[in-house]
Amino acid sequence: MKIAYAMINCNRRDGSARAVNEVAERLAKKHEVHLYARKAEDLDLSHIAWHQIPGVNWAEVIDFGSYYLEVNRRVRPGQFEIVHSIGCNTQRGNVITIQNIQPAKKIILDRLGRSEKVSPARRLTRWLYLNATCAAEKRLYQHRAGQKAPMFLPVSRGVAAELTRHYDIGNAQVRIVPNAADTERFKPLDEPERIAWRVMNKVPRDQIMAIFAGGEWARKGLDFAIQAMGHLHDVPLTLYVAGDDPDRARFQQMAQDAGAADRVIFGGFRKDMPQALAAADLFLFPSWYEAFSLATIEAAACGLPVVATRINGTEDFIQPGETGDFIEHDAAQVASVLRRLCADPQQLKAMGVKARQSVEQNYTWDRVAQMTEDAYRAHLAANN
Repeated sequence: MKIAYAMINCNRRDGSARAVNEVAERLAKKHEVHLYARKAEDLDLSHIAWHQIPGVNWAEVIDFGSYYLEVNRRVRPGQFEIVHSIGCNTQRGNVITIQNIQPAKKIILDRLGRSEKVSPARRLTRWLYLNATCAAEKRLYQHRAGQKAPMFLPVSRGVAAELTRHYDIGNAQVRIVPNAADTERFKPLDEPERIAWRVMNKVPRDQIMAIFAGGEWARKGLDFAIQAMGHLHDVPLTLYVAGDDPDRARFQQMAQDAGAADRVIFGGFRKDMPQALAAADLFLFPSWYEAFSLATIEAAACGLPVVATRINGTEDFIQPGETGDFIEHDAAQVASVLRRLCADPQQLKAMGVKARQSVEQNYTWDRVAQMTEDAYRAHLAANN
């Protein structure tokens, strides 16, 4: 097959970009693969033809708009059997990975944005970006009479439901192809390595360590995690926050106000995320909206039970009492779940083992690449 991927910036840090890198590298060993991207980082290009797309990479709306116009100009109809667009990056896409549905995400961001302390310029550019991508999604996803329907590859059942709730996709094929983890990079550590990491990063050795990962802290519910710590003064638990946010000072003050400043560590962006995750005992993620958080799968691959809200992706992965547990957007309820889990460290470890096994069975990049290739063949067969 002759395949083109459309993704603004490809790397192994961002979830949707990571998927392109992992799948493209694997399929390039068997097919002719082209990549239309502004940047291609941490990617083996020995079998991939990279078509670099120029443009302005700030602000986000200009980055998207300049890429969108240029890739639509460069990729011609009939040039490729498969044009795999990650979201609405190109109108030429006939296979589309759905990492999130912008109108669904916009509802959450609009509500949370009222309490965020961000600059007016940031608010404006975010608003422009969300509206631009919502319009591009509608143009690409909405069924139009006389046009061949694309195949949609949502990353979770929840995203598949959002797709059909917000758009009339006609008779388009839909296959769920989840995110995955690199099980060689993200894996459990030996106990001496876990202890060494904790000592280096000032996490008490005698404490249970919960880890939260990511930016956009308001959307990811870090406030509930911090406020829950205020209810757990008698529990030997430390919360480690890996990542950063422009509103960091507000969350640090929140930890002070909750009386938990000495038990919440703001670790900043980490280049050693596999080690940071594997040094912890559980992954805490009270997010409001995700498609299928890559950090969730990577934490599970490191042998952590996932303690998260019922959102896209976690609903597919978490088996309560087996691979993790569900929490709500309520600090007291989060604290109650954490108290119960911390009371039985051996059960925590057993849940972590099962979480790792679930990843090995269902969420590897080799499996995702095969599922993607199967989807391509099904789409071509249906349109021949």
